[in-house]
This record gives sequence, structure tokens and C-alpha cells, in this order.
Amino acid sequence: MTTPSLRAFSPVDVDPAAGLLAARYRRDLAAEPALDGRLGDPAHCAGLLRGAWERGARGAVAEEDGELTGYLLAIPGDDARGRHVWSGPEHCAGRDDRTLRRLYTELAGPWLAEGRLHHYAVSTGADLPLWLSLCFGYEQVHALAGLPAAGALRQDDVRAAGPADVDALEPLFRLVADAHTGPPVFAFVDAAFYEDLRPGHLELLEDPDVAYWLSEGPDGVRGFCVMRPVPEEEASPLKPRGSVELLLAATAPQARGRGVGRRLTEHALADAADRGFRVCVTDWRAANPDSSVFWPARGFRPVAHRLHRVLDPRLLPRPDVSR
Repeated sequence: MTTPSLRAFSPVDVDPAAGLLAARYRRDLAAEPALDGRLGDPAHCAGLLRGAWERGARGAVAEEDGELTGYLLAIPGDDARGRHVWSGPEHCAGRDDRTLRRLYTELAGPWLAEGRLHHYAVSTGADLPLWLSLCFGYEQVHALAGLPAAGALRQDDVRAAGPADVDALEPLFRLVADAHTGPPVFAFVDAAFYEDLRPGHLELLEDPDVAYWLSEGPDGVRGFCVMRPVPEEEASPLKPRGSVELLLAATAPQARGRGVGRRLTEHALADAADRGFRVCVTDWRAANPDSSVFWPARGFRPVAHRLHRVLDPRLLPRPDVSR
């Protein structure tokens, strides 16, 4: 077995890397035909890689006997996620796990030297064992569901919401974020996020392309579910072209256990089917026990996971205090 040689990825590597990526996506398409069929086309994959390069993705390639056998890219960032690198589903492909493991080994050291302790990878099923073997852990589930036939049953306690409903809905706006900041998820949510909730929901309520559904009863608003068509410019390996996204959903604490969330979801999916959509996408935190049961029970099938690895901060070089 020969050892591949490694070097920096450059734009001249786009076409051979696209061939590897298309081959990997063909495996994904065999497992989940509802994904965008263009993913198996090397020309489409080349476009994804050129876009990744333009957005700042950099990394390395592996070669054997002059032939490219793998590549790994990541986009560096500094934001609420900390100092990190982000590797999306189009950012890596290889002939085998051994090659990709060597590429991560080559790049992880320089990332640490830059102080990038948080490593993210969004992986489809084919590559999950590789990332898990490198001590990455599940963080987010990306899933899709086929929609029912047009004309499916609507729910009597669900209606379309509009801007005039924003005050009645507002007590529910924090529910998703609050569920994520507590156990067992323990996600960080900054104050600015909460400040943007009302204007963000109002924008959705005013958007004619968004289907914003609410459930109400004598005790007021019991829950909501928001559906948004995926814009063409946002179509991605995780959001197939022409799909609709279940963007947000929540049920008031006092209304849980009564089927409110189920009826809202069924109504929203039926309406999307009536509008001509055939695939719905959504995502949830893997550690959220309620979401991890509720969404699969509504027919959502995982197609990718966001994985996260945190390096020990004691590995960072310490400042020289002897001077």
C-alpha cells in the first residue's frame, strides 16, 4: 500500500476533486433518492467546489501516482461558535477513510496553531464513521421528508397567521432557544439573538411566500409552525432544489401532550403538498430529546449530521511571560 503525498488544494484541483465528490454523492443518492439528483453530476459538483473556494474554503489534497485520491477543505471563522473551522458536506471526498484521515491529520495541527479549537464537519451518511473515529460528536441532524398527496386532511384548530398575530405569538418566540440553552443540549445563545426574535418573526409573518401557521384555543395561541420555500440561491446538498423548509415550530408548555404539534405539522405539510412541493427539509439539535423523537415520527429521515470536536484549550501555546 503506497502512502499518498499531500499538498495544498488549489483551483486547478476542482475538476478531479469534483469527480470524487460526485461519486460520493451517488452513494448518498442511492440511499436517499429525494436528494437533488444533480449531486451525482461532476459538473455540478465542480460548481459547488468553485463556490466553496470563493467563500474562503482552503485545505489539502492527497495524490497517489499523480492522481488525486482525496481532498479536505474548511472555512475558518470567528463568531459565536468561537474560533473555528467549518467543513461542509461538499468540502471533502476521498477514495477511502485512510486518505481522509491523513488529510485531517495534516490540517488539524495548523488549525490548532491558529487557535482554532472548534472543528465542525457536516457529513452525509457515507462519511459518518470517518468523523466519529476522529472523536467528532453529533450536534445537529439535517433531515427531509416526502410530502403527502395533495388534498390531505387539514386541521380545524390551525389557521394562517398574519402580522396582526405577532403580539399573541410573542410569548412562544423564545421556546426553541430556551430549550437549547438548558439540559441536555447546553447551547450558547447570545442576547442579540433574543432581541432579533420579534422583528424576525414579524418579517416572516409579512412575507407572502412564507406559510406561518398557528394553533389556538380558548387559552390563546398554543403553537406555531413556519414553512418557507427554499430559494434557488440557497439550494444545497442539505436543501434540495425546489424543496420547502420547515423553518420553525414550537408548542406552548401548557398545550403539550395534546397533539398540537402533530396537528400543526400535518396541516403545514398538507398545505405544502397542495402548493406543489414534494420534499420538506428541517433540522434539529441531536441532543434535544423531544425533537429527536417528534420529527422522525413525522416522517423526517436524517440525511446528514453536523458534527463538532472541541480541542483542549490547554493545547494552545502559552504567552512568553519571561520577558
